[in-house]
Amino acid sequence: MTTLLDVWIDQKIFIEAKSIEQVITICGDGKLKDGNETSIQLREYFANISTNLIECYIDECLNKGFTNSGLILQDLVNEIGRRLGFAIESGYYRGGGSKIGFDGLWRAKDGFSFVIEAKTTDAYQLNLDIQAEYRRRLVEEKRIFDSESSILIVVGRKDTGGLEAQTRGSRHAWDVRIISVESLLKLLRVKENLSDIGIVSKIQEILKPLEYTRLDRLIDIIFSTSEDLLIDDENDEGSKTPMIPANYHAECVEKISIHLKSPLIKQGRTTYSNASQTLSILCIVSKEYQRSGEGRYWFSFHPPQQTFLDEKDDAFIALGCGSTSQIILLPYHEFVKYLPVMRTTESKDRFYWHVEIFKRDGKFLLNKSTKDGIDVTHYRLKN
Repeated sequence: MTTLLDVWIDQKIFIEAKSIEQVITICGDGKLKDGNETSIQLREYFANISTNLIECYIDECLNKGFTNSGLILQDLVNEIGRRLGFAIESGYYRGGGSKIGFDGLWRAKDGFSFVIEAKTTDAYQLNLDIQAEYRRRLVEEKRIFDSESSILIVVGRKDTGGLEAQTRGSRHAWDVRIISVESLLKLLRVKENLSDIGIVSKIQEILKPLEYTRLDRLIDIIFSTSEDLLIDDENDEGSKTPMIPANYHAECVEKISIHLKSPLIKQGRTTYSNASQTLSILCIVSKEYQRSGEGRYWFSFHPPQQTFLDEKDDAFIALGCGSTSQIILLPYHEFVKYLPVMRTTESKDRFYWHVEIFKRDGKFLLNKSTKDGIDVTHYRLKN
């Protein structure tokens, strides 16, 4: 059976040009129901597309009201949660009877759980007793713990003043927090643009019902952001004016995705994984420098990037050498063997390895400090 994901992989431009309302008609019977083929295919599709496309679909749900737009928003919000590092349990589209009608259940890395309610607008009052009852029943079924859980209301529009006032005056005030979809997307952008994998836990932490009398947790996020800007994949030793600017990560990742026959989702500034999190890619690029008649490429490899690759059995490091026509895709288990002979930079608060590629007579040589270098030409992607 051909799925929506299959069609998208073969015809990206065709699918991405359609509205989300049109996309729904392509999968299954085109009708969203709990557990049916349409909902399964749609969630699989959402798990593989870019964050930019997710943002476009959210905008349609909020500004072009259509049948089931609220249900689509529910799935998109859950996909944002997944990309923020939560373990996700999707809720029912329609509760009732024995079903606990939460929109999503997000479990953080430290075991804390969030009962999610997704709303397109806060124009109408929300009966918080209903969400509190969902949480109580989940606790009763031992699916979450009372002391390690809360309710997170995700509202489509940023103006949540009415809902905030309602929540503050409620007996559930301590257990409920509110965030706009826009702010949730901003948190995801922060995660995607940093290399420090530890940022995930910090982002998850600030969604908890915490009084910010002490500001350390928020400062940690800001500090991690500024520290991460120091990680620079370009040559830091100085050289002649570069011939080609090193700003072609996205194009490299697209070629790698086609080569590996797997869509890749951005996890950090230079890190990517497939939807099932079984495959990890670090993609770093360099400008081209000419010295002594050789093409030279410099990269920096940092401990957080090493940690990211260490977590998966199937991992690669992709080195963009001057352009997308020269990508060296090294299996990580091979690359890591050469770390002990690479030069390093180490200071009080920074440490990283210098990865060097030399192009000579059509061959790509890694780490010339090892005699004539290690020939990695056979790992170059074919154009």
